[in-house]
Amino acid sequence: MKKVLYSSTALAAAAAVALIPTGDAAAAEKAKKIQLGFGGGMTALVGFANNESSFEKSGAADVSGITGYEEFGVWTNTEVEIKGTVKLDSGITVSVEVEFEGDQVIANGGTSQSDSGVDHSFMRIKGGFGDVRIGSTSPVTAVLSQNAPWTGAIFPGVEDAFWVKQPGGVATFGPMGKMSTTNGADDAVKLQYITPQFAGFRAGVYYQPNSSKTEIVAASGGNSGTEAQEWGAALNFETKVGSVSVKADFGRWQRRGAAVDSTDTTRFGGRLGFGDISVGGSYRDIGNSHSGIEGTTSSDDTEVFDIGVLFKPKGYSVGLHYVSGTKELSTAVAGDDSKSVLSLGATYDLGPGVSAVGTLFLVDYEDETTADSLNNKGWAAVAGVKVRF
Repeated sequence: MKKVLYSSTALAAAAAVALIPTGDAAAAEKAKKIQLGFGGGMTALVGFANNESSFEKSGAADVSGITGYEEFGVWTNTEVEIKGTVKLDSGITVSVEVEFEGDQVIANGGTSQSDSGVDHSFMRIKGGFGDVRIGSTSPVTAVLSQNAPWTGAIFPGVEDAFWVKQPGGVATFGPMGKMSTTNGADDAVKLQYITPQFAGFRAGVYYQPNSSKTEIVAASGGNSGTEAQEWGAALNFETKVGSVSVKADFGRWQRRGAAVDSTDTTRFGGRLGFGDISVGGSYRDIGNSHSGIEGTTSSDDTEVFDIGVLFKPKGYSVGLHYVSGTKELSTAVAGDDSKSVLSLGATYDLGPGVSAVGTLFLVDYEDETTADSLNNKGWAAVAGVKVRF
């Protein structure tokens, strides 16, 4: 790990030195400062969802403790991006990107966005030496990942959680029951490096000094440590064999903090493309680094996989996707908690940057027990418009 950190630090330092202008280059750099532009997108959806009636109330006689979920819902997801790029006389390209959440409330409970308006913000320094990224953004293990293809109105395994509700007794895969085969949502501040592509291969490493988004130096040591450090690496391969495109990746990362927050994760995935058709899948495994944690209610032992097929000719796309995950809790109760999502999605291009989207999906949450209030099955049909600007 120290070698990885030393090499990453040396690359970042070399890139920084190369940025220092001298002589005529200084005048050119002063005259041509980075220009910022706006981008982003907005998705507006309406849908009908049905949650299991036995999950919504404990029994036919339950009239005072009913938790009922309405069938009709409206959801928006808006992201505004500020981006800028400049190419220096040295040939090095420097980019900055800041993404803001643009919705009035967060969809998972109505919490104000005032304290979480920035989704990610980072600087990118790219040249013949590779790609250095500094700031809060997705780790290279997600950037270089290959997963099952999908299309439509929602991200399967993640955004379905807004429509079919996770029971309180089912192990949490993520906020609200969101589940994925990557760690792409982990956008705490990192130092990252991606190599240039050579013979179809690219590699990347990252170091995240603090899992918290409110501290710079991690409080991870001693008996009162509350945060964790994380580091990881990924290998990506992309090529074409005749008319067939081949893409694959392998990633590994470790988190170290308190015993209950120290995990080892492995993932891999692949995708094949045959003209307008692509098929693929991926797998992710999380295990606790301390053996005394597995088999307890604090266990992080999780497996998630996805598979999918996508038909994408010019102007529209149709895809079938399946994602499933299991999570172990206490071994005192037989079985694992699980979530699975089967979805059929479609996208139709209406014009430049504007698409009509729709998804029909089935979701199944299963607890280790058979209690109705801890198990839920449901379906939803969601459609709307996606706009990129």
